Amino acid sequence: MTDDKDLHRLWQSGDAALAPLPLAEVKRRAAILDDRIARRNRREYIAVGAVVAIFALYAIILPEPLLKIGSLLAIAGALVVAWQLACRTSRADPVAETADVRAFYRARLVTEEHMLARVGRWYLAPLVPGLATFLAGTAVASGLANPIGFAAVVALPTLLFAGVWLLNCRAAAMLRDRIARLDAASPSEGENG
Repeated sequence: MTDDKDLHRLWQSGDAALAPLPLAEVKRRAAILDDRIARRNRREYIAVGAVVAIFALYAIILPEPLLKIGSLLAIAGALVVAWQLACRTSRADPVAETADVRAFYRARLVTEEHMLARVGRWYLAPLVPGLATFLAGTAVASGLANPIGFAAVVALPTLLFAGVWLLNCRAAAMLRDRIARLDAASPSEGENG
């Protein structure tokens, strides 16, 4: 029966997920975060390049003026997204990392959480004018220039944007949990970096 009492005491003592992280684990997680950020940024920059190339081609070959304007606005929006990603993303700093690994890792997590929590402002919003104008041009060109036709054309991109926003909000919440765990952990004696 002592096992049940020990389990009960452990359960009442607090969340085991908030137990202090050993320094080696913090370093491992920081390296994983660095890798994920680098891969994500590469994917995003490749996507921006594809958007710019495709909409530049559209701007040249499509005859409808709204499609041309929408294409140019989409290019501008994609470039704003790339610029925002470059400005907002956290970057590895080997000097800071060796000084205080925990503080370095926490700062990177906070930067990423801040960026993901505001994805609607800096990632989705710059794409809306170009996409809306392009979709309006598509509706006009296809004979769906009425409110119901335009709503049908806009439905899928709206659902896609909502999905991107929700996934990023979820990821930001997960990072907030990770930050809380790191804040609850106190470095052990002799673990300075």
